[in-house]
Amino acid sequence: MISAKKITVAAVLAMGLCGAGRMWAADLFSSGSSESSKEPIEIVADRLVANNTEKWADFTGSVKATQGTFTMTSDALRIFYEGDLLNPPKDKSTKQSIQRLVATGRVHIVTDRYVADSERAEQEVATDVLTLTGPNSRVVSGKNTLTGSKIILYRSEGKAFVESSGSERVKALFYQEPKGTPAPDSQKPVEKKE
Repeated sequence: MISAKKITVAAVLAMGLCGAGRMWAADLFSSGSSESSKEPIEIVADRLVANNTEKWADFTGSVKATQGTFTMTSDALRIFYEGDLLNPPKDKSTKQSIQRLVATGRVHIVTDRYVADSERAEQEVATDVLTLTGPNSRVVSGKNTLTGSKIILYRSEGKAFVESSGSERVKALFYQEPKGTPAPDSQKPVEKKE
């Protein structure tokens, strides 16, 4: 039986990818502007069911969550929180109450640095760790692509971990830009057309 192959992006880069690849990876996995994280989180959906006793809220039907330049769409989104989400204490904002977001079903994420697709996405708010899971989960920045069954972006640390499963292997495709080309953070990600 073939065990799941694991590879870190740092190891791929260490094996000989050039400076442009390293620059792209550092920009891709960082959280970007700290201004965006100060923005309120807006969630729009067809339906909301909240359980204040167990501290979760489910949004279903064409869900769209936005915070600054970060937008995530999915079929469903569950948020886990502490305290009273609708009436937070005066010294704590609603955003500080949200602990974790779990999106499922056709998850599509757009940021100012990359576009990502997966069947499931989970974000730990305190650590800024984003985990994408599902067959052929993918992160795209310009022409550069990461694909695997599990992609973990440690956004505040600028690190990534990509894992495969079964016969599908991890795939990283990095394009080297000619000298004098603008840095990757000044290029807009290429968003897939549906």
